[in-house]
Amino acid sequence: MPSYRSSKKKAPGRPRVVITIGDPCGIGPEVVLRSMASPALRGLADFIIVGDIPVLSAASKAAGVPMCRGGAGVRLVDAGAVKARDVRFGRQSRSSGKASLAYLDIALDMIEGGEADCIVNAPLSKEAVSLSLKGFTGHTEYIAARFGVRRFAMMLIGGPLRVALVTRHIPVKDVPSALTRANIADCIKISHEAMKGLFGITEPRIGVAGLNPHSGEGGKIGTEEIEVIGPAVKLARRTCPGVIGPVSSEALFYSAYRGKLDCVIAMYHDQGLTPLKMIARDNSINVTLGLPFPRTSPGHGTAFDIAGKGIAGSGPMEESIKLAISMAVRNGKPLC
Repeated sequence: MPSYRSSKKKAPGRPRVVITIGDPCGIGPEVVLRSMASPALRGLADFIIVGDIPVLSAASKAAGVPMCRGGAGVRLVDAGAVKARDVRFGRQSRSSGKASLAYLDIALDMIEGGEADCIVNAPLSKEAVSLSLKGFTGHTEYIAARFGVRRFAMMLIGGPLRVALVTRHIPVKDVPSALTRANIADCIKISHEAMKGLFGITEPRIGVAGLNPHSGEGGKIGTEEIEVIGPAVKLARRTCPGVIGPVSSEALFYSAYRGKLDCVIAMYHDQGLTPLKMIARDNSINVTLGLPFPRTSPGHGTAFDIAGKGIAGSGPMEESIKLAISMAVRNGKPLC
């Protein structure tokens, strides 16, 4: 087990950001190194990179970016999960899944031990992790379970859109039965709290999407809006003024895109992510709401097809880091 505890104290008022490199065979190691070399991030925080030094070294050579060797606000934590001879970019495996989960566990230990204020995760492969951990569905659910958080939500941010999902990685056929008044109201309330507490919006305007075409047309095209979504909105409105819905998603996203809403609540994964990725495919951010600390990640995947080729852009990772820092500062913990 690697040693990651340190007696070093953070700089006063500067957040401590722990960053995992994701799947060692994906683009995570490269985009993390590119981000650490970016002048835009210099001096904003103290960074702790959790991964494997052989992986980062190989990514440095393949991408032609500097290897961060500690100092100047950057510290490396070598997990000892991947040896140099086993580095194979673009080829996920059971061992790459185990390594990416090891990085995550170390980072979460650091959060739990008070050594970091927020976490940023490079993408991992759910498929690779599931080869050794059955039932793994992603960072969001894993981190929430680790900290015993039952009320949480996945939010994607891109361009002018902030989109929170009521259901996440489940088959479309299971969505109607998975929607309840309680989980919809919870998603609205968590998003409302985040808009105020983490994004500084004093009077959030939140729109809730319907499930069916034209939001059901008064029950002619489905009754979920009448029986489940509408009552959930009414319930949430008691503590979340400014929430509207259910509204047809096509109309709702147009209003949000034009700046008339601060957040959209989508009923299922593709309902929310399709419009967001249309305008911000290469620059979206994933945020887990409801945790006791800020957690972000780039909105893209492992991109095994371009891993190790030196062409992966670090824009989404840099924006994820900036947002985590901003949320950590607003959260107040680093300023104590």
